[in-house]
Order: sequence, then structure tokens, then C-alpha cells
Amino acid sequence: MRPSPAAAGLKSVVINLRAREDRWLGVKESAHKNAPWLSLERLDAVNGRDHPPAAAGLKCVVINMKAREDRWLGVKKSAQKNAPWLSLERLDAVNGREHPPAVRDVCKTYSTLRLAKLFHWYRDRDVTMSGGERGCCASHLKAWRKCASSAEPLLVLEDDAVILPAFTATLNKALREAPKDIGMLWLTKMDRGKRKRIGEVLMQPSFLWTTVGYVIWPKAARALIKLLPMDLPVDNFMAWHAKEGTVRAFSVQPTCVRQASEWNVGSDVPHSDDVALWNHPSNKNKPGLC
Repeated sequence: MRPSPAAAGLKSVVINLRAREDRWLGVKESAHKNAPWLSLERLDAVNGRDHPPAAAGLKCVVINMKAREDRWLGVKKSAQKNAPWLSLERLDAVNGREHPPAVRDVCKTYSTLRLAKLFHWYRDRDVTMSGGERGCCASHLKAWRKCASSAEPLLVLEDDAVILPAFTATLNKALREAPKDIGMLWLTKMDRGKRKRIGEVLMQPSFLWTTVGYVIWPKAARALIKLLPMDLPVDNFMAWHAKEGTVRAFSVQPTCVRQASEWNVGSDVPHSDDVALWNHPSNKNKPGLC
């Protein structure tokens, strides 16, 4: 059977889920029988459960040191298992010891006064930021600049992130529940204060903790860049400005990304604010501020 001249150049796509090869073969069989002149192209269908429309186009970077290929492979493994739709891009982490960032971007010293006024376990100290912390700040800044230069949100993961089975469902719900002016979305429930539930999974944070995984929008990225230099380690810098309302931030519950190890176990980044904790020997006679 020959097509009419009007149909001769007609292109055809068949929307088909990869898991339904049987249906693809069924369409091809009927086309071969009744329209052998028709050339079929298979078009991957979107699985609304595994590949949520709200997150379908989300770009993701993984901050990773070249020397830690093992961590990069670890993130890819958990993504392949629990979020196979997610495309990961490796972002070279800054080694703050070997290549310290400019002081116009990240301070060398900072004060814990703001933290001491919020949390009883801190004392007011002037602290020297470690090379690892400064490199961590500069690495996240690279991600913010990448986001700020685009028109779309960016998912940022650190290379010790583990993507959990709840990732796709939680992220999809959170994006649907989030207000239009959202600036950042933390993908963990870790918080130093009390949170308030405002949706099925969306939470209003108190003082966010860790930067293992979050989504940042261009407007928020540009707002944080305007606040440079970073005058706190990056987790506290982001949490502080979220608390102050500089950017509108939310978190999720259940957690959909976690660190591979417990807090401060196997970390490549020494924490300088340990010297500001109430039980540090140097703070024996130093009173708290709250």
C-alpha cells in the first residue's frame, strides 16, 4: 500500500514507556501490516512516579574533589538506584589548602557572636576559618554562580551525599508545595531549632544545618553572591541568611538526602567553630550569651 503524496513525508513518533516494550512492538506490527510506508520513531514516555514532571528538568551538580573519585562513584551509585532519572554533573571542588579563595569571596576569620546569641552551646570567639572550610565555601560559591547565570534552579549535592529511596516522591511533592518565591530547598530535615510543617513534606526551618543537598534558585543565588565575602562557614552562612529572610528557604520531611557517615565522621573539612563550643577548654570561664 502506497501513501498518498500528502502523507508521503509524514513523520511519526510513538510515546512509549521503556518498561512496555510489548506495546512498542505491537504498534510496529500494526504499522508494518497496514502502513508499511510509515517510519516510526520511539519517544520515551515520562513516568510520573519515577520521573516527576516538577523535577524532570532539574539540573544537578555534585561538588567533588578530583582526588575523591570514590565519593563521586558513591553518589552516582545511589542516584542510579533511587533516582535514575537524575542527570549528575561533576563540579570540581576547590582545595582551600592548596588554592585558597580570594578574601573578597571568603573571609579568613569570622566571629561566632551571632551563633552564641542563638545557641547556648556557643561562646563568642573570633575564629580562623580552616583551609577546608574556605575551600568548601568557594566550592558552593561556584555552584551559586553557575545557578545565577541561568534561569533555572540547580540541585547541589556534596560528594558524601546518599540519595534515599524517598528522594523522587519527596522532591516532587516539595516542589509542588513550594511558593513561587522560594529561594532554597534543603533536602534534609536537619535543623538546630524547631521547624514548622506547612505542607505534606514542606517544612518552615528554624536554623538549617549541613549543605549535603539543596536546591537553589537563581534569585537566591544572586542574593547570596551580593553578600560576599562569606563571613561564616558555608552552612552557617546560608542558614543565617535564610533565618534573616534574605532568601526564602524551606526544608523537607522525610529526609531524601543524607550524609554517607555520621556528622563529622570521615569528613575532609575540619570545623573551626569547635573552639567556640562551651566545653572547649579555652572557654572554661566564658559565659554564654543566651
